[in-house]
Formats: sequence, structure tokens, C-alpha cells
Amino acid sequence: MSRLRRTAPKRRVPVLIPGIVLCVLAAACPGSGRRVAAPPPPKRFATPLFDGLWLGMTRDEAGRVHPMRPALTSAGRSRRVWIYDRPGEYAVELTFAASRPDARLERIDVHFGANQAASQRAITALAGTLGEPEARRRKATTNAYCDRAREQFDTIFSDASQYVFVTECVPAGGRRGPPLYYVSVKKKELVPTGPPTGYVPPPPKGKDGKPVEEPVF
Repeated sequence: MSRLRRTAPKRRVPVLIPGIVLCVLAAACPGSGRRVAAPPPPKRFATPLFDGLWLGMTRDEAGRVHPMRPALTSAGRSRRVWIYDRPGEYAVELTFAASRPDARLERIDVHFGANQAASQRAITALAGTLGEPEARRRKATTNAYCDRAREQFDTIFSDASQYVFVTECVPAGGRRGPPLYYVSVKKKELVPTGPPTGYVPPPPKGKDGKPVEEPVF
């Protein structure tokens, strides 16, 4: 009786398909049911922003909200800068892009008076609509609003297109006295930091205006 020779079963080598393997590892294949989270929407401040005003409104629109008068300068009346005030609380300076009635509002500057309660009330109400600040009571390197006897501290808020600065001027060197407050709203100035993605600069040109061939090493 002959012996049956047993042979070991052949070992099967799994066939790996790169696309399927990557799909399993990434767990992000079409139809897998997993959704990629969308980026959050850009932050936008409420409109109106302060006392019925917002950047981008026209001078006519601002004039319907507040009775304004043109600012007086050394050259006479300015049709780009307009002023209104709330007696005993604050004065507001509005800077427009041009002197036309349809010019857009580019900057708001609020100068608070000596009424500390009114100042705190207005600033607290404004800050409550702006969210978390980017910087809180940061000491300024240059006193743009305060005199030499005071130190300037800025709390800075921002959204996708504008900054809001809440400035506090406090007596320096241990002096006593009430603080002074200012609020400034201004547009963000977007400065390009370099060429856009995919941009290839043109080759340098010689004195004859033709492209200069760079040596290949």
C-alpha cells in the first residue's frame, strides 16, 4: 500500500491594491459615511457696531442717524471728517473715503469725557458684542492718545475686515487720577506677503530687454 505524500498547502500572499489600502488607512473613501468638517465661517462684527454706525455706511446714512458737522482744520472745514457728540458722554469723529455724500465710512474715533460711569457703560456694551479680544490691556510702545504723564493700554478686537481698539490712558509713575478712554474702529489693511500660490516670476532680462539665460550647474 503506497503512502500518500502530503504536501503543505501553498501560502497565499494577499494582493494589496494601493487605492484600497489608502482608503482603509485614511477612512475617507467616497461613500464611507465620514464627512470632512467644513472650516468655520469668518468672524463678523454686528451691524450696526457702535451707536448706530458701522464701517462701509455712506455719509448720507450716517447723517440720518446723527446730526453731524464737518471738522474744522487749519485749512478750513473738512468734508471728509465729520463730528457729532453726546454732551456729557463722548464725542465721535467719522472719517470718510471722500468728500461726497455717498462716500463710505472708513474710520470711527470715540473720545470719552470725564463721566466715568457713562464711559464704562458704553465700552462694556460694545465689548459684549465683539467676542474675545486678541490682546487685553496691552501696554502700547508709543502713546498715540495719551500725554507723557499717562501710560497707554490697548485692548484689541478684530473680525475678518476690521479692528476695534479700546484705549485706556492711566496716570503714570504712581500718580492718582481718573483714566481716559478712547475707542477706534478701523479697516484692516491687507498687505501681500509674497507672490500668490503657483506664481512663477518672469526670467530676468538683460540690457537688450531679452531674457538672460542662467547657467545650469
